[in-house]
Amino acid sequence: MSAIPYRTSIDGLRAFAILSVFIFHLNREWLPGGFVGVDVFFVISGFLITSIIYQECKEKRFSLSRFYQRRIARIFPAFFVVALVTLAAASKIYSPQDFASAGANLAAAALSVSNLKSMLQGGYFQLSDDALPYLHYWSLAVEEQYYLLFPLFFIGIFKFLRRQVTIVLAAVVLVSLVLGVVLTNLNPVWAFFLLPARAWELTAGGLLAIMLADGRVAQNKFTAILPVAGLVLVCLSFLVVPDGPSFPGTWALLPVVGTLGILTNTNPNHHIERFLSWLPLVAIGKVSYSLYLWHWPIFSLIDYQMLLAPEWVRVILKVALTVIATLCSYFLIEIPSRGFLNQPKYRRHAYAITSMVVILCCILGSHIRNENYINATVADVAKSGLVFGEKNPENTVILVGDSNGSMYGILLKKLIADQGGRFICLSVAAADPLPKLGEPLPALWKNVLTIIKNERPTTVVLVCHWEDKLKKGYARLDLAINELSPLTDHLLLFTQPPILPLTATREHLRNKESREPFVEDADVREGRIAANAFVMSRRSSKVAVLDVAKFFEGENGEIRSSSKDGKPFYHDSTHLSGFGSRAVESEVANILRNPR
Repeated sequence: MSAIPYRTSIDGLRAFAILSVFIFHLNREWLPGGFVGVDVFFVISGFLITSIIYQECKEKRFSLSRFYQRRIARIFPAFFVVALVTLAAASKIYSPQDFASAGANLAAAALSVSNLKSMLQGGYFQLSDDALPYLHYWSLAVEEQYYLLFPLFFIGIFKFLRRQVTIVLAAVVLVSLVLGVVLTNLNPVWAFFLLPARAWELTAGGLLAIMLADGRVAQNKFTAILPVAGLVLVCLSFLVVPDGPSFPGTWALLPVVGTLGILTNTNPNHHIERFLSWLPLVAIGKVSYSLYLWHWPIFSLIDYQMLLAPEWVRVILKVALTVIATLCSYFLIEIPSRGFLNQPKYRRHAYAITSMVVILCCILGSHIRNENYINATVADVAKSGLVFGEKNPENTVILVGDSNGSMYGILLKKLIADQGGRFICLSVAAADPLPKLGEPLPALWKNVLTIIKNERPTTVVLVCHWEDKLKKGYARLDLAINELSPLTDHLLLFTQPPILPLTATREHLRNKESREPFVEDADVREGRIAANAFVMSRRSSKVAVLDVAKFFEGENGEIRSSSKDGKPFYHDSTHLSGFGSRAVESEVANILRNPR
C-alpha cells in the first residue's frame, strides 16, 4: 500500500511529459522545447517520493530498505530488459566502434552514472545520436542518484530540524538553482548533466509535497488559478525553451514552476484536474516509464540501420515498434515484476537480483568495449600499456600513436594473435605521442621509449593524424624515427586516410542535406597530401610505409566512404570505423609478415 493517495491527474501530467519528449525525438522541429518533459518528470518524482517519505516519517514507519526495495521494483526490471535487448540489437546493426561505445554506455547505465559518462564523453570523436542508444539513461541516472542520497538527507533534517524542514529544503532549492544558472554560463554540459545543478527541480517538488501535506497551501480562488497558469507555462515551455547551451539556466524555471502550479491543486473537481484525469492521458501516463525507456533506442537503431529511408517510413516504424514494445513491457515486465519484488518477503531477492544484473551488465559492457575498440590512456602508458599475449621476442608488435593509431588497435590485435605474437597498445586518443622540437621530451614520449626499450619489439607501428601533428614541425617525425629505429627490427608507418567534409554525417545523409560521393575540402586535402608525402619519403631499409590513403580514394579524387555492401568505412570525418580498418587488413597482414 502507498503512503499517499493516488492522484489520476499526476499520470495525466506524466502523459504530457512523455509525449513532449517523444515528439521532440521524432522531429525536433515539431516541438522545439519538448525535451523539457524530462524536467516535468523530475518535479513529479521529487513530489511523489518526498510525499511518501514525509508521511512515513511522521507515522514513524519509514524504512530505508523498504524505500529502496520499492525503487528497485519500480525501476530496474524494465530498465535492464530494455538495456539488454538494445545491446543485442546493436550487436547486429552497429559498426564495431559504435558497438564498443554501446558496451561502455551499458556499463555506465547499470551503475547509474550515465549522466557522468555523457558529461565526460567529450567531443574528440564525433558521436552521432543514432549511435548512442543509452543516451536517455542520463535522466534516470540523475533520479537514481537523488533517490540514493535524498532519503538519507531527509531523515537527518526530519530528526534534528523537523520544524525547519521546509526552510532547509527551500535553501537546497535556492542553492542548487543558483549553481545551475552559474554553471550554465560557465560549463553548460556540466549544468545539464550534474545532479547538484538539477537537484532543485526534484527538491522543489518535494518542498511542495510537504507544504500540501501540512496544509500550508490554502485552496482558494487564487490557488485555483495556479493549475491553469501552470499548464499554460508547461505547454509554453514545450514551444519556446531553446535546445542548446543556454539550458537549463533560468529557462528550466518555466517547466518547473508550471509543474508546481499544476500539482498545487488538490481539488478533484477542478477543471484542470479533471482534464488531466482524462482516461487516455492517464493510460499513457501509466505506461510512460516503459515508453520513455523504449522510444529512444528504437529511434536510434532505426535511424542507424535505415539511414537513407524516407522520414515518413522511419516515423511510422518508430511509432509502431515503440507502441508494441511499450505495451509488452508494461504488462509483461513492469506489472508482474513490481508485484513480485515489492513483497516484503522478497526484499533480499530484489537486492540480490539487482546486484547480479548490475554486475552482469558491467562485465558484459566492459567486455564489448574492450573487444571492439582498443585505446590506451596516458596512465596505461605510464605503466606498461595495454598488453595482449605472452612475452615473445620473435614476434612482438607495439602500436604508438593518437586516435588515428587506436582505430587500428583491434585489427592489429587480431592479426598478431593469429600469428601467435604479442601486441602492446601505446596509442592514446587525443594525445600527442611525438617528441617536440627544441623542447624537453614529453612524459608520454619518454614512457613510450621506456616500454619499447624494455620489450625490444620486432615491429613498432607508428600512426598519427599527420596533417595535424606535423604542423608543429615535419622534423618531429625524423626525431621519432631516429629514436625508435635502434630499438626495433622494423618501424612501420601508416599514412593518413582522406578526411570527410563536415557535411558527411549520418544526420546530413538522413536529412538529404548531402549525398555520396564526398570530396575532401581542397585546403584540407592539400595539407593531408603534403603530410602523407613526407611520411612516404621516410621509407628506408628499416622503415616501411603503408599508404592507407589509396584504399579510400577513388579515381577522380572522391572519397570511398562505404563498402559495396553499404558498411560505413568512417566513424566520423577523420577516423575510420572498424569496417574501414578491415578494408586494409590483407595489406597490413602482408606487411607485418614481410616489413621490408
